[in-house]
Formats: sequence, C-alpha cells, structure tokens
Amino acid sequence: MRRDHPRPDRALVTDVLAAARALADAGGTGALATVIAGDRAGVPFLVDASGKVLAGDPAELLTPAVVEEIARRIDREVSGVVPSTGIEIFLDVITPPPTLRLFGAGPIAEALCRLAARAGFRVVVGDPRSAHALPERYPDAVTVSCGWPDDLVAADPFDRRTFVVSLLHIERFEDPLLPMALRAGVRYLGALGSRKTHAARLERLRAAGHTSAELDRIHGPVGLSIGAVTPEEIAVAILAEMVQVRRSERS
Repeated sequence: MRRDHPRPDRALVTDVLAAARALADAGGTGALATVIAGDRAGVPFLVDASGKVLAGDPAELLTPAVVEEIARRIDREVSGVVPSTGIEIFLDVITPPPTLRLFGAGPIAEALCRLAARAGFRVVVGDPRSAHALPERYPDAVTVSCGWPDDLVAADPFDRRTFVVSLLHIERFEDPLLPMALRAGVRYLGALGSRKTHAARLERLRAAGHTSAELDRIHGPVGLSIGAVTPEEIAVAILAEMVQVRRSERS
C-alpha cells in the first residue's frame, strides 16, 4: 500500500531556495539539502560548512555524522546523498569558483589565464616585474598585481581551495612562495621547470626543513606529461593536471 507523505510548506521551500540563490550570488559556501526519503521527504534547508542552519528547519536531521559529511562534501565540492537516521538527504553543494594564483607573468601565464578562466577558475596574476605585470595582457584575470610573493599573499591569502602555479623559477621568488602555499594546505601547487630544476628546488626546501610528505604535494615539473612544447600546449597540460586533481577528489 502506498504511503503518502505530507507536502513541504511552499513558503518554506521558496524561502530556502531564495537563500541558496543569494548565497551563490554572493560567492558563499554551503549546501542546499533536501530530504528525499522518509517522513519529511521534500523538506529543504540550507547550511554552511560548520552545520550552521542558514535557512529552513532541519530539526533532528543534523546529527554530528551528517554535519561531518556536509563539511567533507563542501570541502571536496561533491554533491550527493547523505544517509541520516532512517532518512536520506541530498546535498547540492554551493561553492564559489576556485581561485588560480599565477605567480610569474609571461606567455605561459597568458595562455593559462585564458584557458583557466573559461574552465571556471577565478584567475589572479602576480609578478615582481612591472614590465610584465600588465593587466592588458590578462583580460580574463580578476586582478594583475606587481609584487613579490610575501606581499602578494599577505594582501590576498591562500586557502584550502586555492590553486597555485609558480612560473618564475628563480630562488628569490620561489623559495618564499612554495613554503607559504604548503603551510596553507592549498588544493594544488605546481612549479615550472625541468626535472633538474625541480630536483634542486626540492633540495632547497628539504634543507629548509620541509618533509618528504610536504614536498610530494608539489607538482613538478608542472602539468601532465603530454609532450607539450609551446606556451599554449604547456598551459593545456597544466590546466589538465589541475582539473584532474580537482575532480579526482570527488569521491
């Protein structure tokens, strides 16, 4: 015998959906949750990564296990079904576009900026050379700044969703940049250079006290190995590796 469940209040649904749209438009982070089975099927609510309710009334649905799963899915940008106590909840994760920080201007950065912006990244470019940090060369970038890594990162700090690519492989530039990215736990860290350059880079970082586990997080030479030669091809290889890292964590 079919069991009918009460329909959720229409005004509640409208309010929760409006709050979710406002959160997305503001570049916020959270999850639109909808009960898809059980006595409260159809009931929506909006929460942030800490489990704080932004709209709706989930009541007893937000158990510690559910809050933990919500945080995990938001961190990995993974929508899907979360089982609760006898109730299934579908989470539609809301996150702003990931930020790609390009350090080191030039032809590769120009090509990568174009491609990454079209792939949904928010691109920020920085270079210490004023003759290279020119906004007109990066029309798809959110900002183009002239400065050294310490100042650039202090003005716009990294977070766990940041993708970082170092394209200016000189010690004075890289040696402060890479440790800052490692400490911040960025989502992706890549560094341009040959295998010889990368080996020397790792030796300097190891001498500075970084562990093998930390160094293993650096993608170098940066990009998938596709035999890339031109700046555009190298940009394709780097973007492909970034997408691989981003999407491989959706499990």
